[in-house]
Amino acid sequence: MPTERTETIIDAHPAEWWRQFESASDRFDEAILTTGLTEMLLPKITSQLLQREADIAADIAILYRNKPSSEGIRDRYDGARNRLRETITRLADRGVDPAALHEAEIVSWVLDGDYARAAAEIEPRIGAVTLLRMFVAALRVAHLDVNVTAHLLGVGRTPAEAIYAGKIVGKYGYWPDWLRELVVEHAQAGTLTDEFVSALELCAFATLRSTQARLARQLLRREPAAINTAARTLEAIGETDIATRLRQGDYGAVAFAARFASV
Repeated sequence: MPTERTETIIDAHPAEWWRQFESASDRFDEAILTTGLTEMLLPKITSQLLQREADIAADIAILYRNKPSSEGIRDRYDGARNRLRETITRLADRGVDPAALHEAEIVSWVLDGDYARAAAEIEPRIGAVTLLRMFVAALRVAHLDVNVTAHLLGVGRTPAEAIYAGKIVGKYGYWPDWLRELVVEHAQAGTLTDEFVSALELCAFATLRSTQARLARQLLRREPAAINTAARTLEAIGETDIATRLRQGDYGAVAFAARFASV
C-alpha cells in the first residue's frame, strides 16, 4: 500500500484540472482550503503592510467560509478582501516591484474563492503533493484514504478516478493488503470498475487461505496460465459453469474458483 509519497508531477496542472475537485464532493470545505493555502502563502509576503492586510483578510475569510449565512461576517469579509486588493493596487501604482506583490496577489485569489487559479500558479514552485493533500482534505469524503488518493493523483489519474479508489480503500480498510493493493493497481491502470470491486468483496468475504489468496490474485490479474489451470480443475470436479465464467473473464467467479481450484 502506498504511504507517504515524495513524487511531484513534472507538468503543472492547469486551473481547470484543480477546479475539478470543487465539484467532486457536495461537502467540499472551502474553509479547509482557505486555511491551508493562506498559511502557506502569508509568510512569503515580504511587505509588512501587505502581510498584515493579508493576514487580517485571511482570518475573516476563514470565519466567513465557516459561517457563510452571516450577513455581518459577509460584510467584514468583503471589506477585508477589498482593502487587500486596494493595498496591492496602491503599491503597484507607486512602482513597487511586481514580484514583491505576487504572493499577496495569489492570496487575494484565494480570498475570492479562486483556489484553482492559485493552485495552478504556485504548483511549479512547491510541487503537487502538498497541494493535493489540501484539496483532498477539503473534499471531506467519508472513509477516504488520503494517501491512496494523493498517490493516484500524483501518478496522473483524474480526480474522479483517484477519489473513487481512495473511497474503496478507506471503506474497506479491514481487507487484507493484497486486496487493497489490487484496488490501487487497477486504479493506476484506469481499470477499476464496480464489477471488479464486487469481486474483491466476494474474495474478502470468502476469507481465503494464503494459497487460495495467491490464486485469486492471479485470477484477478487475468494471468492466462492461472485461469487455464483453475478452469481445468473446476471442470474436473464438475463445476463447468464456473469454469466457463472464469474463462470468459467474469470476475464474480474468482472467489469460488480460488476456493475450489487452489492446489
